[in-house]
Amino acid sequence: MKLKIRIVLVLFGLLTLLNVEAQSIRTLKGLIQDTETKEPIVGALIFVENNGRPIAESGFDGSFHLKKLPHGRVKLKISYVGYKLEIIEVGGDVTEVLATPINLTKNKLDEVLVKGVGSKHGDAYTYQLDRNSPNLQNSVSARAIEISPDLSVANVAQRVSGVSIERSSNGEGQYVILRGMDKRYSYSLINGVKIPSPDIKNRYVPLDIFPSDMLERLEIVKSLTPNREGDAIGGMVNMIMKDAPHKFEITANAALGGTNATFNKYSFNTWDRSASLSKSPRYTNGDNYSATMADFPKNAFVYGAKANPVNTLFGLSAGGRLFKDKLGVLVAGSFQNNYKTVNSNFFPTETDQNGNTILDDIKVRRYSINQQRTGLHARLDYKINDKNSINFYTGWMNLVRNEYRSTIDTNLVLARTVGDVGMPGVGRISIDYRGMHDVQTIWNNTLSGKHDLGKGLDMDWIASYSKASDNRPDMATLSLTTGVNYSNGNLVQSPLQMGSSSDRVFYYNYDRDKAGYLNFHYHKQIGDISSVWSIGGMYRNKERKSTYDDYQLNPEHSNDTYDGNIADNNFTVYNPQGSTTNALNYNATENVGAGYAMTNLTWGKFDLVGGMRYEHTYLSWLTAISDQNVGKTGEKKYYDFLPSGTLIYNLSKTQTIRGAYFAGISRPNFYEVIPHVGLTDPDANYKEKGNPDLVATTSSNYDIQYSIYPKGLDHFILGAFYKRIKNPIEYGLETDGSTETYYEAKNNAGITNNKGLEFDAVKFWNWFGVKANYTYTDSKTTRSKVKRDGSSSNFYVNETGPLQGQSKHVANLSFLFKDDVHSGINAQLAFNYTGKRINTISEFYQNDIWQSGFTQMDFSIEKKLDKHWVVYAKLNNILNTPYKLYVPQTYTSAMASLYAAPYQTVGKNVFVQEDKYGMYGIVGIKFKL
Repeated sequence: MKLKIRIVLVLFGLLTLLNVEAQSIRTLKGLIQDTETKEPIVGALIFVENNGRPIAESGFDGSFHLKKLPHGRVKLKISYVGYKLEIIEVGGDVTEVLATPINLTKNKLDEVLVKGVGSKHGDAYTYQLDRNSPNLQNSVSARAIEISPDLSVANVAQRVSGVSIERSSNGEGQYVILRGMDKRYSYSLINGVKIPSPDIKNRYVPLDIFPSDMLERLEIVKSLTPNREGDAIGGMVNMIMKDAPHKFEITANAALGGTNATFNKYSFNTWDRSASLSKSPRYTNGDNYSATMADFPKNAFVYGAKANPVNTLFGLSAGGRLFKDKLGVLVAGSFQNNYKTVNSNFFPTETDQNGNTILDDIKVRRYSINQQRTGLHARLDYKINDKNSINFYTGWMNLVRNEYRSTIDTNLVLARTVGDVGMPGVGRISIDYRGMHDVQTIWNNTLSGKHDLGKGLDMDWIASYSKASDNRPDMATLSLTTGVNYSNGNLVQSPLQMGSSSDRVFYYNYDRDKAGYLNFHYHKQIGDISSVWSIGGMYRNKERKSTYDDYQLNPEHSNDTYDGNIADNNFTVYNPQGSTTNALNYNATENVGAGYAMTNLTWGKFDLVGGMRYEHTYLSWLTAISDQNVGKTGEKKYYDFLPSGTLIYNLSKTQTIRGAYFAGISRPNFYEVIPHVGLTDPDANYKEKGNPDLVATTSSNYDIQYSIYPKGLDHFILGAFYKRIKNPIEYGLETDGSTETYYEAKNNAGITNNKGLEFDAVKFWNWFGVKANYTYTDSKTTRSKVKRDGSSSNFYVNETGPLQGQSKHVANLSFLFKDDVHSGINAQLAFNYTGKRINTISEFYQNDIWQSGFTQMDFSIEKKLDKHWVVYAKLNNILNTPYKLYVPQTYTSAMASLYAAPYQTVGKNVFVQEDKYGMYGIVGIKFKL
């Protein structure tokens, strides 16, 4: 009884103390806004007088909530960069909601220019850039990138409206697709300067080479003005790299992480590349050199496993301003090392005489991929005086990919029966083990200047040297054969034997750009019209060199067995001089010259930007094929007049309507016009052919957009676009004779119409927000296809469908929590959906291969420990959504009895491919001084 009384007394005492505490503190809610515009102010700091640390910060709708305000009359100080300090006094009520907003007044303009520099990193700054840009564009700020789940630029880009991505074999984003226009229809820039691509085949840049933490912001530009290069029918990706901060600053970042490779013991396979060659014997010794087995150490055919590899990430940057703020300096570096295992099942497809899909074999593939992403850059800017400044940027991006792949290729047709009965699991089997080391590099150097020439005239200029390369040396594939037989009621595997030929492949190419830009601008007030008249031009000399060698190694004796120790097997070099006459040994030169005239007029609520651009392109090439072959040499010339214009009507301070038109082009890739035949892409499912007859694609592009920015970071954007495209280039399957299927680039003759709608919205309630965007895209392109009806003769019909690589539906949804001052927590749960799209175009009617819709969920969170330290975590692909391909034909019972194929379901679409990537996560810590 006494114990119960004591417990009651203790509880009563605690309640009394809590009540006293509750009476001694109170809450206060209110809104902070701009005195003139009445727009909410985001990030204003609230202090109690005589207290040096803020107790709250205004949220993304301008509101604030003080939870522990002392009892009695209290003076509060409200501070925000670029605004005068405001002091208010609140009364003694226990709980209070301010009846009127707190108004802040801007400082003088020169003070705003000095103090507002730091805001470049946030969403508010990038949103203002988008609102005021003459182009239609969406930007992602450095701060948004920092707290997102994404580690590469390609993955950041997929969060933007109208953007979907194409993934590499390890599941990471690699190329962007803008508004359903294939990756070929866009280009990439660093700080506004176009860069070359290291890709072995294409002009477009693989964006997975860029670490996201090196960006100041990412701009996705969807319409062009005359001062922009014209080969961007879909749009362009502009990576603005980090610049020198106003005050000296050091930031550092380190993280550890894992994937399915990390948590499965001995699941990560490796090969020995310690003695592998860095260049082919022919490249090193000349075309007349005859290679022997002494040139090819067998270490590349030695395989092992690595237990529980751990992913790592490091970043460091330092910068500031010197000599009374005249000189800005920034140096930064980033390194990411990650491991992934990918499981893949693939069915090569054929078409029978009735137009039905045939599955003749299945390939079970397993990848172990180590990827090392490195970025280094330095940036200098020197302000000579108020009228003249110069800038220098150098950046080096490097992506190393070490990949082991095992492939088990089971023939579904030959030797698949026991007697007259189909027997799954028996038949001929080919096994390949492949080791690939691939190094992609982009090096960009830019010197630029801005100069006020007086009397309303100013100029800017850029001199740029860039080089991109891809070195894939000594890719070694060991080919083996075996079989499974049915014996005495059991499945029995035959001993492994050496295949007819293994190989060592070398591929090296570089793409070098020298470019210069010069622009003049004349500012003139004409009555009520403010005008800027601009003329300018650019010239680029591009040189691309490609070398390719495939050395075939035949076993010394036929039917040699393989017991896992390659030292017991010997080879001879079938083609000791390599691939001297392969068309992929080529040199190409491309010169592009351009000039433009443009005006920018502002009159009342109207802004007009428009003009004309002229571009001249001259492309020539020389290949190593014999003189008798068509396409050994070639040239292409383009003369393009590209008008464009944007009209902006400002309905109010927060609402805008804009319409835009521009003419754009898309040049064929070098690889596409070279008359090569082969399997140069290590992950391609079919051999590829070049087409010297390709011509450039042209397009007329129209946009209309309504936007409203009601308060803070909230906004609502609704737009529509239409593109009329002539000669789009697509890749399709074609049969050469009756034995071989190739993947060939070809023009789709005629006109294709691509139209769509875009919706983008952000809404914040104090520190909680929702971001959503959706893009609907629809195109109609007509292709001539072979239709088979069971007879020996083929006839052609037209088939209409969407553009290759285009998804009708693309959407993003993110839930955000941002509280830098109170809890120090930022969190984001992000969903991305990309609808089904055509992956591969077949030459046969209703036989195209489609990619299924893809849903991805990612999560990130960070916690601020103090003013210097932050801990964070990122988790990608939480749903482990697989990449799937299919043919929209029904898999029938007859097909099941004929081929006895696994992974197929009667009554469902014909399954072609499935890749599973697994989840990826890191935990890290950041430091800022």
